Amino acid sequence: MKTFVILLILAGLAFGGKHLYDNGYFDSFLQSVDNTSQRTGDFVTDKAVSNFNG
Repeated sequence: MKTFVILLILAGLAFGGKHLYDNGYFDSFLQSVDNTSQRTGDFVTDKAVSNFNG
């Protein structure tokens, strides 16, 4: 019985997360992660500095 309750809770969380994802609630978070990774890559390769200077 305890295992069934845990599986039911996990299924509810998965369904709720999918519903939020499908309706675009994570778009700003995903965009922020994408921007952060792009800026980190630019910093490591000094692309941001060369674009700023010129």
